[in-house]
Amino acid sequence: MFNSDYWSEIWQTIMEQRTRSLMTAFGVFWGIFILTVMIGAGMGLNNGVVNSVTNVPANLLFMAPDQTSLPYKGMESGRKWYLKTGFEEKIKQELQGDVDYISSVSLAGLQEVKHGEKVFLYDVVGLSPEYHSASPMKILKGRFINEIDMREQRMVCLLGQNVATALFDNYDQALGNTVEVNGMMLEVVGIVRKSNNSIYAGFDLSASVLMPLPTELATYGKQGDLDLCMVAFHQRKPIQQLASKAVALVKEEYSIHPDDTMALYSYTTEEMINQYGGLFSGINILIWIVGLGTLLAGLIGISNIMLISVKERKLEIGVRRALGALPSTILRQIMTESLVLTSISGFTGLCLGVILLQIVNNMIGNVENDTFYHPYMPFWAAVISLLILIAGGLFAGWLPARNALKIKAIDALREE
Repeated sequence: MFNSDYWSEIWQTIMEQRTRSLMTAFGVFWGIFILTVMIGAGMGLNNGVVNSVTNVPANLLFMAPDQTSLPYKGMESGRKWYLKTGFEEKIKQELQGDVDYISSVSLAGLQEVKHGEKVFLYDVVGLSPEYHSASPMKILKGRFINEIDMREQRMVCLLGQNVATALFDNYDQALGNTVEVNGMMLEVVGIVRKSNNSIYAGFDLSASVLMPLPTELATYGKQGDLDLCMVAFHQRKPIQQLASKAVALVKEEYSIHPDDTMALYSYTTEEMINQYGGLFSGINILIWIVGLGTLLAGLIGISNIMLISVKERKLEIGVRRALGALPSTILRQIMTESLVLTSISGFTGLCLGVILLQIVNNMIGNVENDTFYHPYMPFWAAVISLLILIAGGLFAGWLPARNALKIKAIDALREE
């Protein structure tokens, strides 16, 4: 049924209309090529974001005070308030062991940082040791802030990678040396850089000077004022339920109206991760809609060209019918021509799309924490695309084949 003569005839028919076939096949080629590249780009974007959140604790609550927007207990709206050191213990007591740790942050803002004749402006931040667990980072040299630094209010600091690079020739030279921050001499005990772009606590870790929290508070006379607090919960209970309790406790402690959503900015990393998941679900749906729409336009082009081909071959088909060709034979030949044209162009587009994604992947390399990482066409997506392509090719040839069956031998011969 499908001998060499049969395939030779199919190929000869396509090649007789070479220019038309190539122009028509390009629509399918371009559709599957665009679909492949879009799916690969979507996977690259997804991988980049997934890499950036894989080492983010999913049980964190971020709380940052802001001006009140509702009056409460005789106090007017617009009141500026701060979290205070010491409230952490109250949260731990009230939540009965559901808190793993609490990390507090105080921001001193941009300050002059000097070493020798080099002077730059960088953020100066007071941190507790728990910040190392709350915000993923990489310690390039030395150590992080510890409890002894906190208890003794040591004049030590850690430099962000960008700070150390600007002030010193190398990290080894920076470690153990001193920098001057607004007249204070601080010993450098570590070099750090951020390893995650998803968490932003009001400062760039790689471009900041980090001090023990009590040292920073005492130096700038903040009287325990905190700009940010991160609470890590045990994951035995729903995080959102624990976060709501913690927020309610803070509002009660600092006389904030329970319905004042502006006075305390709060969110959990669980919410952030869920938002990313929903975002990429929407992106993937959009990719398939646009890609399949482009592919459909190519299939319609093939169907149209097959209709024209059938009309031009009316005499040939009529003669074959007169010589005893079965309707199924005519139907099979027209649909096979459409399928061959679709499959070759589609498979070429898929292969070139995969090659392009591999080239882009090689150019990107293993850039750590990039927002676009390892673009590729998943095997399941390639299989689905090919199945859609085959089904589309058959459907594109079905209507022209049906028209071919309506051709009667006597009518074709009379018209000729």
